[in-house]
Amino acid sequence: MARNLSQGTIIILDVGRNVNTKEENEKSFFESAKACTARILERKILSQGKNLVGVILLGSKTTNNNMAKQYDGAFKHIEVLSEMQSPTWNMIRKLPEKPSETRGDWFDALIVAADYYKNGIGGVKFGSKKIILITNFKRKSSFDPDSVEEVLNGFKEEGYEVDIIGPDIYSKENDSEATELARQFVEATDGATSTLDSIMKYELLFHRKKMVNASPWNVDLSIGPNIKIPVSTYIKLKDEPVVKNWQKAVKDPVTSASSTSEAVDRKKEYINPEDQSIVKVEDKIQGYHYGQAIIPFTDSDKTMLYQPGEKCLSVYGFTHADNISWQNLNGDGLSYVFARKGDKNAQKAIRCLVECLHELNLVGIVRKVHNNNNAPKMFVLMPVIDTNNYVCLSIIALCYKEEIKQMSFPATNLKKYACSAEQVNAFKDLINAMDLTQAYDDTYDDKEAFPIAECVSPAAQYVLDCIAFRAQNPGEPLPKPREEIMSLFQVPPLLEENAKKPIEKIKSLFTLNKVEVKKRKNKNIILDIDQIQAPLGDFQQFQPDTTDIPNMPKVQLPADNNPDEIHKISTVNPVEDFKELQNKNKPLSELATGMIKAIESLIYNNIDGNYSKALDAMKHLRSEFIKSDPTDYNDWMRKFKTDLAECDKTQVLKLIMDKGISYILKEENSASKYEDELSHEDSQLYENDTIPNTTELTISTDVQNMFDD
Repeated sequence: MARNLSQGTIIILDVGRNVNTKEENEKSFFESAKACTARILERKILSQGKNLVGVILLGSKTTNNNMAKQYDGAFKHIEVLSEMQSPTWNMIRKLPEKPSETRGDWFDALIVAADYYKNGIGGVKFGSKKIILITNFKRKSSFDPDSVEEVLNGFKEEGYEVDIIGPDIYSKENDSEATELARQFVEATDGATSTLDSIMKYELLFHRKKMVNASPWNVDLSIGPNIKIPVSTYIKLKDEPVVKNWQKAVKDPVTSASSTSEAVDRKKEYINPEDQSIVKVEDKIQGYHYGQAIIPFTDSDKTMLYQPGEKCLSVYGFTHADNISWQNLNGDGLSYVFARKGDKNAQKAIRCLVECLHELNLVGIVRKVHNNNNAPKMFVLMPVIDTNNYVCLSIIALCYKEEIKQMSFPATNLKKYACSAEQVNAFKDLINAMDLTQAYDDTYDDKEAFPIAECVSPAAQYVLDCIAFRAQNPGEPLPKPREEIMSLFQVPPLLEENAKKPIEKIKSLFTLNKVEVKKRKNKNIILDIDQIQAPLGDFQQFQPDTTDIPNMPKVQLPADNNPDEIHKISTVNPVEDFKELQNKNKPLSELATGMIKAIESLIYNNIDGNYSKALDAMKHLRSEFIKSDPTDYNDWMRKFKTDLAECDKTQVLKLIMDKGISYILKEENSASKYEDELSHEDSQLYENDTIPNTTELTISTDVQNMFDD
């Protein structure tokens, strides 16, 4: 039995010598054509449509086609690279890396593709047969003018559609005998033509969903006990994942490729937690958690369940449209309700209902049961009138009471929030300046930015790009989003330019003051005396202004006359604290101890991987020791490096070496004993890795005898 497929596609890719011409700072035609072919195949793979695709190389070194076998000396340098099959990533990998030194005839390639449709594949019935020719027409075709009409008639009879990608065949600059013949193929087969730049910039720039025929949900719209209108519901919008079905495979650890013959074997068993025995499926009883208890639910209890009944779409009543706000809407999509196809009475009834609801500004509240015994849901039925296309009803789910979260906000209709007429007009000017329907000038095809139902999802595009990249580069890290995706987040340049003056005016009319929210201090915290770990007499650890312990003596702490005065080096601004304490004539030995503690705290307690503050503090401390005796700094640095190596802080060690803030050398200070840092590091490494000779004396004699035996 033949399979019904929506589309068959054969791509003819020109890889001959004529496509290797490359202009300055531009890609060759071959590179652009190969990228276009890969994008077409990638699009068909990710769309997961039921399509068959084949690839034919024009100008190949070898000749491999059915027509060449029938006619000796004809149809040369045409190779069927990939047989007609569902598109795979391997088809992209098989595309040639560079063009050949031979040339082929594109007219012959079209005949080879048509013959392959007719004789190369059997048992398949195509809904459409498309041939995509990608060439620059720089190779003069040796076609017979007398046979052109016969070939065109054959293409029409078989229902082939010829699409041509390459130079603009309708441009006077490219007018030639070859482009004239190409135009005849496009027009005779109702095909299309485009340049490589145009198709990559517009048609293949983003991934598109596969086109599917909408399947209706047929039901009777019931209004009261006597009115039933046959209707069909179609999904208009629905929240769906980017990739619905993931095909799982086992990765071979040797070849790092997915295995087609192996899979994960999963088995589901029910275990009795009391004795860990396996329970048979027929002995299992369904139950539900109610608090901490499990309530069994037997077959006899099913008779007590609520029965929603058969599938239906019943109108409960009508209400004013203002009673339904967007906060009341729910569900995962929007559907349109049309009268049943072919039923004229139903079409008249639906049109009358839509016009009445629209005129009276009403909506309907309906109860929907999708299939027999499915859970019922409430929906709102709203009129939709499109003067050019259709008149129908839209249906979207409603929230139940427990699903609505009431949130209270302060009133804004107060006198202090009132705006002047000038301020209101300033915002109106900003809104007019940022009108998305006038976002581009005459150099663009369309003036509107981010049009409804045409703007793609950046997240979905990036996910599909990552899937395609991972299929071609399994060992490489994922790339960043490409420029075309990031452009979806940018304000159009024309709007940004138009909005500058209104924004400046708004800034001058509205004075914004930063509001500092003060934290409230709770002075009535009651602590449990049993939870206090300190001795009963030591209450200095508790602040009297934040803690109130009843029936306990309070100690009056001395007040700090100057709370902003710095007493020690903190981790907030270690360099500034060091300088301020240094101005108070604090000795360097005392300052170094506090600075080292701050540096070590900034490094060992770091969680974000940013060590710039610690390195700046280390650099400042090193500069101070260069002016005096560097011995203390070098001794600390030797111990600090050892501790960093034990804590696996190799990144910090590398940063210390790169910043040049390691040991103070003799050339910087004559009191230093280190002449070369690298030689010192090597000697330290040698000392650490060398085992002392006296180690053997610490091993027990019994242990030595055991190893001897």
